[in-house]
Amino acid sequence: MTLKKDEAFQSILKDYEKLANLVLSQLDEVKSLISSGEIKPEDEKLLFIKKNESKVNKLEVKLSENVINSIVLYQPVASELRRLIACYRIIISLERISDLSMTIVKLMKKIEAKEVYESLSGLLSKMMDLSVDMARRSMLSFINQDMELAMWTLKTEHIVDEFNHKMLKKVVENANLVTEDKTILLSFINIREMGAAIERIADHAANIAEASYYSSEGKDIRHKRV
Repeated sequence: MTLKKDEAFQSILKDYEKLANLVLSQLDEVKSLISSGEIKPEDEKLLFIKKNESKVNKLEVKLSENVINSIVLYQPVASELRRLIACYRIIISLERISDLSMTIVKLMKKIEAKEVYESLSGLLSKMMDLSVDMARRSMLSFINQDMELAMWTLKTEHIVDEFNHKMLKKVVENANLVTEDKTILLSFINIREMGAAIERIADHAANIAEASYYSSEGKDIRHKRV
């Protein structure tokens, strides 16, 4: 059974890497869209993101089932069990990050006032750049059992929060001046929602880092960041 168990675990880790790479490709595409300053993404790019999301959903279901089956069938020892449980937690966050990527693109399509977007795109771009970096490092921390990457991710989360608070302040200040213009007001609302989605990506990156830490160190640091 040891050989079958090893094969099952290796298959799970291999699929995890596939899932992580799919999600990172989503994030990189959205990051590129935001940094371009354009508010109407090309159909080709939208199709790429949508197809990737479908692949992510299918792989997430497959991986979740394989993790559960491995726990039931192979009676993993403590260190193996921690790694499987951590992987399961990470899979959930990866699927949600993919959903948030799609949400951001949908919100971009709703923005009508380009000048409004241009006034806030700098902050959005900084938030997205940092959130993508957090996601990438947290995913690598699990693959490589690199706790320096995990801790960097956890310590960086508050910076994304600060960017979002700055942007929210600018949105509120400017929206109050143009409430009579529905198009501009809706644009501010959609940009605010984009910022919230980017902040949630950073939150999920931190969740992945916490799971990675649990897998490596055997300590659950959720709600008590070290």
